[in-house]
Amino acid sequence: MLIHTTLALAAALPLAAALVVGLRVLVDATRPSERWVFAVVETSLVLSLVATASVAAQWAGLIGDPLRGEVSFGDWLRLGDYYIPAIALVDAAAVALGTLGAMLTLLVARFSRTYLHKEPGFVRFFTLLALFAAGVQLVAYAGALDVMFAGWELIGISSALFIGYFHERDEPIRSSLRAFTTYRLCDAGFLMAMVSVHELVGTTRLAALQDAATLPAWEVEVIAGMLLLAAMGKSAMLPFSGWLPRAMEGPTPSSALFYGGISIHMGLFLMLRVAPLLAAAPIVEYIAVAVGLTTAFYATSVARTHSDAKGALAHATLAQVGLILAEIALGFTTLATVHLTCHALLRVFQYLRAPNTIHDAHRLGHAAIVHPHPSASPTPGRLLRYGAALHRLRLEDRLDGFIAPVLRLARALDAFDRRLRGAPRAESV
Repeated sequence: MLIHTTLALAAALPLAAALVVGLRVLVDATRPSERWVFAVVETSLVLSLVATASVAAQWAGLIGDPLRGEVSFGDWLRLGDYYIPAIALVDAAAVALGTLGAMLTLLVARFSRTYLHKEPGFVRFFTLLALFAAGVQLVAYAGALDVMFAGWELIGISSALFIGYFHERDEPIRSSLRAFTTYRLCDAGFLMAMVSVHELVGTTRLAALQDAATLPAWEVEVIAGMLLLAAMGKSAMLPFSGWLPRAMEGPTPSSALFYGGISIHMGLFLMLRVAPLLAAAPIVEYIAVAVGLTTAFYATSVARTHSDAKGALAHATLAQVGLILAEIALGFTTLATVHLTCHALLRVFQYLRAPNTIHDAHRLGHAAIVHPHPSASPTPGRLLRYGAALHRLRLEDRLDGFIAPVLRLARALDAFDRRLRGAPRAESV
């Protein structure tokens, strides 16, 4: 029963903190203090980390016999023959992501307390942070595609809301809609794959994906392709990479956690989870390798020519994410897991350090920071010309053409709603 309790607490405690803070805002006319909000969220994150560490200890055999495999909580939902299993899967990948997610979320929370002090959206930030922490644990320990999809969506909605955190300006809202639209499009692949696996195999348990590999070849290819589509959207693979640099409109701590540490790697984790299915779909494997390597080359080229610090860092992150996808598709899953973990730790540090780096560059002189010697320019002329050619293609502007109608509709609905209520835009919390 200890493993059931610790697994449940790892996800339930941050979710409970988000609900407590949210309900307090709804029922209390006065705005809660920063100290109270941070205490509630930090306590839940600390206890979630303790629960995750306990799961890791039980998996490693430090507490009792080593515990590995499925942990059932019964059925989440049952309607006739259709049921959604409430099941967890404890293995090396789950322990790695669960522990990493809990540690980095707690670190970013502590950093954000000072960084966002007296920010109008302080309460909103920590509510979303707790919601994100619950989603990470659900994805990490999910033993079925349905459970993973629930955590996947929690991460997606909190990501979009973090991008639009500074909603008093148009650009964050535009970037938030860009990310949210991309998520909606690609998550449809996850949903269709999940339903297809249930209908063809009879269950969405991850352990049953070995049976899915025995299906007719074209069915396996289609299901694997839909899951790859979901991973490409969440991890910003080409041609869905445009939302990632725009996501830097959010606060620096959320950029570090989402697009340096955890969220950007969720698509890769999905690919690790469905590796048996991917291995039985050679066409999708080739596509994944091509997408990963193309994304890595593209992102490296843009990172070398980008003039914005956070934008360059976002593309540098994307380059490594592309390489990890190629590793997974080639069957190097252990290497990919280690690469993912180390990369997440490095990028979180770099993102959190970015404001100080920019400050130092302004104080000491940009040339002394970026190019210590006149001959040490990291960008070859050919690569510069390639970056300029990418810019001339105006790929981002073309993709924005699909998002513009959504933005206009959102503005019209907001104006109509405020006109009906006869009230100005609500004050940020």
